Amino acid sequence: QRHLKLLTGFDNVKTDILWQGKINVNDACSGPIPQDVRSRICGDDASRCVIFQREVDLCDDNGTPLCYAASWWDEAMADMFIMDKSGAALNKPVWLALADKKTELYRDIRRVYLGRSTILSNKWNVDGPFWARHYIFWRDNKPLCVIYEVMNPALELYLGPSARQSSDASARARRPGDFSI
Repeated sequence: QRHLKLLTGFDNVKTDILWQGKINVNDACSGPIPQDVRSRICGDDASRCVIFQREVDLCDDNGTPLCYAASWWDEAMADMFIMDKSGAALNKPVWLALADKKTELYRDIRRVYLGRSTILSNKWNVDGPFWARHYIFWRDNKPLCVIYEVMNPALELYLGPSARQSSDASARARRPGDFSI
């Protein structure tokens, strides 16, 4: 969110909460999630495999989604940082929720992706490929959460056009694989 504010010049990047709730990371219905969620958030304790997941769109002032983001949290950390006292999600990006509590963090970018998503192509009315990344926020030498972000090509309105792939073959050669949303 902070980076989107700098890129777009908008004071208010809006957060649209798409879904949030508890998931079992071993349940196939949970969808594809980075392995870091299982290894860093769940660890070896099978009882911790029920975690909190949140999905949002970060939008410009006009409501255009600029970024889709999913995050996975240990329940206690979600309660501490991104939930209000009634158990509802704060209607703000993770970064602002953490900044409000003066949380010192280390961001460990784990992987950058270039892939396709039929769901996002349809939702954003743009063909991929889409750039994405996932990273871990660390706090006090412990993983706080894992965040996965997919960038909307609409960001080119603010950054300028990017070079498009000339063929599907070259796109496949440069990306680690398709990703699902």
